[in-house]
Parts: sequence; C-alpha cells; structure tokens
Amino acid sequence: MARQDPRRTLSRSQGSEQPARQALITGSVLRLARESSTSICSQERLAELLGISVDTEAGWESGRRPLAAAKAAQVLLLKATLIRIGAAPNLVRLMDVAMEADQILDHARCRADRHRRSDFHPLGAYVHRREVIELVAWPLSSRKPQTIPAGSGARRHGPVPAGPELSNGDRNQVYDHLRQVVEASQSEDNLLYRQALYLQSYDQREDAREWMAQQYRRLPRQHSGWSSQWPALRTLAASMVRYGDPSILIDFSEQGLADEAGHVANLNYWAYWVGESVGTQRDDSFMPVRLGAWRGEKILRHLISRLDAAEGVADLGIHTLRTLLAARPRLLDEDPESVATLAESVERLLDAGRMSPTARQALAEINFAVRLHTR
Repeated sequence: MARQDPRRTLSRSQGSEQPARQALITGSVLRLARESSTSICSQERLAELLGISVDTEAGWESGRRPLAAAKAAQVLLLKATLIRIGAAPNLVRLMDVAMEADQILDHARCRADRHRRSDFHPLGAYVHRREVIELVAWPLSSRKPQTIPAGSGARRHGPVPAGPELSNGDRNQVYDHLRQVVEASQSEDNLLYRQALYLQSYDQREDAREWMAQQYRRLPRQHSGWSSQWPALRTLAASMVRYGDPSILIDFSEQGLADEAGHVANLNYWAYWVGESVGTQRDDSFMPVRLGAWRGEKILRHLISRLDAAEGVADLGIHTLRTLLAARPRLLDEDPESVATLAESVERLLDAGRMSPTARQALAEINFAVRLHTR
C-alpha cells in the first residue's frame, strides 16, 4: 500500500492541489510606494537598503512571497525605509490595508468550492471599510481604488502590470466562491452574507445580473425605515446600479430613510465606510443606535464627489447630504472649500442632473441652506 503524502490534506479536492497563497494586492501597493519615492529607487537599491536579497524584494512585489509572512521587524524596517527615501506616505500606510485585502482574496482563491456554513471567513470577521473592499475589488474589476493617488506608477517602464492581475480562471473561481458563501450564509451570518454580496456585484459574467436580482427577490420586502434586513437591502440596491438598474437604490433612498433609525443608520454607515469613525465594528448592529462622535468632514467630501455619479447613486448621496447637513450644520462653517464646491455642483445638477423628484426636492433644500449660509 502506497504511503500517503503528508503534504496532502482531506480538505483538498481529489486530483488537485490547493492554490498557493499570494499577496498580489500588497505587492502592487509596495511597488507603487517604491516607485513614488522622490529619488528613483530600483528593486536592487531598496533590497540593498534593507539588507535583503533582490529576489526577496522582487518576491514581495510580485506576491510570490507574501509580505504578511515576513517578520514584523522586517516589515517595520521596510515601511520606515520607504518613508525615508521619500515614498508617498499614504501608499506606505496602505500596505497594512492591502494585507487585509489579500487575506480576503487569497481565502477565496484557496478555499474555492470548499466553504461550509461553520467555516471561518474573513468577510464575516468584522465590518470592513471602503479602502479594504476597494483593494480586494482591484484585481477582480481592474478598477484602481480611489485611495491610490492619481499618476501612481507613471515612471514605470517595461511589461510590469499596472496593478494586481488575476487570470480569468482565478477571477471566476473567486466569484463562484462568493456565490457559495452567499448561499451558505443568507440565514446564518448577516455580515458575511452582506459583504460577500457586495464583492460579488463586481462580477460581469452573463448570468451575474440575474443572480444578483434573484438574491434581492429572496429578501423580505422592506418596510419603511430601519429593519434587520436594512444593511443587506442597501448593499443589494447599490449593487444593482452596477448592472444598470438604479430603480432599487432610488426606492431604498426613499423607503430605507423614512424614519429616524434609518437616517441614523445611513449616516453611521457612511462614517464607518469612509473612515470617519474610529474603532472596528464586529457587526452591523452599531448602525441604527445613535449618531457617533464623528465630525463629518470626510463624509461631506466623499458625498460631494458622488453628486455626478450614476442615477441612483447620486440620489442616495443627495438624501444623505441633506441629513448630514441637518445633523452637523457646523460643517457649513468649518469646511468652506467643500461648501463652495457643493454650491457649484448643486446649481449645475439642478439645471441638468437626472434624479428622482424626491431627490430633486432634497437637492433644492440643500441649495437653499447653502445659499442662505453663504449670503
């Protein structure tokens, strides 16, 4: 009888090997950070400064050697060295965020079709912020995250990819895994269900739109205002805009924000999503309780940047802006630059923007408040 290879585990599919973990996202962020240095810094020069081999540094950037597996002291030295040679501080900071994103992406790749209801999944560990989810979506959608500065990597030469790349097979495997997670967690883990759904909305395969619409039809109908299904409904409504259907998000903007708890949940969600509020939330129960101690500047700037977004997304942003300015009226005094941009955008949208009648009314109220304040 042949001796079983101890490297094989019962969790692996017959006739297949478990995919090797990579750190594609962290590697791309590290490369962009190195390339952003004020003095041109090659892989060889950075390796010399760190006292490591060029192969090790190149392995970090390619993802072959996950940076998360390096010693903590080595990672700290890497970040300190990047700052010292003039790398963009925000890109250096994003390396930690990218490690979180790689954990999610690699878990999906390596677990593939082996997810079970009781299994740990990083998407169900805690509520993730926008910058993490956008980094996970980067290799899935080829959309550069907004946290990556414009022009990053502009000095690159040769056949080096602009960002983390997945093969079509790996990408489909991740999406198939997310569908399995959604199906397994719908009645078991609301947070895992919602966050897997959001990432799945980047799927552009032929059946993706109908699959997402089916998930929406499965949810209980939304009563006006807050309900236990509010977070999932909001996620699905926003996701359907990617598939050309803004109507669900427009309806949610009116029905989901129809009571005080719905407004509070919406503002708290935005504060957490854009990094305005501090701390980490274990689940979505923090949303409708009470307004947090956040100030609102990040939410204001983010929402202003979304006023020209697609119909549906702009509608929700308009309704949220009206509530934000009512809850934090001092923003009109403390952020004059953003208020000036808001005034210009509102005037333009009132003349030519496409939105629902209720969103137009909310925009008119915002316009009145801004003009009254700046008179």
